Amino acid sequence: MTLEFNQVVEQVYRMSAMIEKLDFNLTDLYKRAFTLFRQIEGNDAVWERIRWVRQSDISGYRGATPLNSENAERVTDTFAPPPPPPRATLIAVDGSQIYPNEFSPVHYYLTNIGIYVYPHGSEQTPEQYTYPELKFHRAHVHDKYGRLIGSRTVDDRRTILEMERLAAAAWQRRNDGLPLVALYDNRLMYLPANDTDDSSELMKAFLTAMQRLHASGATLAGYIDNPHRSKRFIQLLYLMSVADEDDLKAKRHELSKAGDLDGLGDRMFFEALLENGQRSALMVQNSPQNKDYHDYDPELEIAFFYLKVFNAHDARVVRVDVPMWVARDKARVDVLHALLLYQCQLQGRTPYPYAITRADELAWVSHKDAAKLEEMIHAQVRRVKGELVTRTITAKMRGKELARSSKRTFDMRGEEIIDER
Repeated sequence: MTLEFNQVVEQVYRMSAMIEKLDFNLTDLYKRAFTLFRQIEGNDAVWERIRWVRQSDISGYRGATPLNSENAERVTDTFAPPPPPPRATLIAVDGSQIYPNEFSPVHYYLTNIGIYVYPHGSEQTPEQYTYPELKFHRAHVHDKYGRLIGSRTVDDRRTILEMERLAAAAWQRRNDGLPLVALYDNRLMYLPANDTDDSSELMKAFLTAMQRLHASGATLAGYIDNPHRSKRFIQLLYLMSVADEDDLKAKRHELSKAGDLDGLGDRMFFEALLENGQRSALMVQNSPQNKDYHDYDPELEIAFFYLKVFNAHDARVVRVDVPMWVARDKARVDVLHALLLYQCQLQGRTPYPYAITRADELAWVSHKDAAKLEEMIHAQVRRVKGELVTRTITAKMRGKELARSSKRTFDMRGEEIIDER
């Protein structure tokens, strides 16, 4: 049975009538935001308000702050593209996974980590590595209550492996005399799932890998291609509209939503502000989680900037996370800024770092690969148990397959249908 569009079309027309009444014009929000932006004369006024929100009776501000250093960039500054270094080494990491299936005759999951090493400014062939890891022991695939682990747990473990592999690759290339940039395709402020048994161990492993990257001399960066939900800077602009502490206390519940600027995001603001290739000032997110990073190791506190990457076809604003050991070193930031722009010129119509794309290709586990692995595992089950096993599915799943398939289906010997109750 397919969707009966003759019944849907009238509902779509009714929706269009509602859309006509919605206001998609953000002109007033832009004007308000840029007025507040131009009124910021320096970081001193910003810090005054940051001290207000850090009082015990005012909480909930998760917006941006300037870097807490003597030569901190003003939050209103923008920076032109610096020249790229003649040579450098870029290491990019990405990961993929196969989640555990409770109906499989053997419970397992797989992670696959891809590492791509790009020799910038050299004719040397790039290096590429993959690290597949199959987990099947009960202690690995079940939690402390004996339940099969969920996808979020696998994601957390894959994240740790990504950072550890990136740190190991950087450590192997330390002291080679070239700028060393390590690219991670996600935000750097990692937080494991609350329902994960080993969340504290995962957090420690992530931070330890970051420390190893620091010790290797690498410039670590987390690349966020579409920060559409981020409004850290917009929250800061709203904070700057507060007149005094009493006014702030009256509006403290609006801090998280950016008050009268709600609806405008950082990416939208910086798309209007930045020229192609420019970056914003380096800033820090004011949050308990970032404080935990700082308390663990001050060099691991996470800073960020927005960057307008571009190529001949398109331009887009991305967010780049960096640890404090990078943020406080202007030479490192300039190298990172320049190399990201260069990488985004190398492929396709969409500006995106070439090295991260290649790492993703290395890590990706296709449906065909997953099916092949499942066949291999079932073959071992047949060899050990002496039974023909293909897959075990519920009657409900089997019925859905038959109903949704456009082809005639024949039962296969060894396919076990179980009654799901």
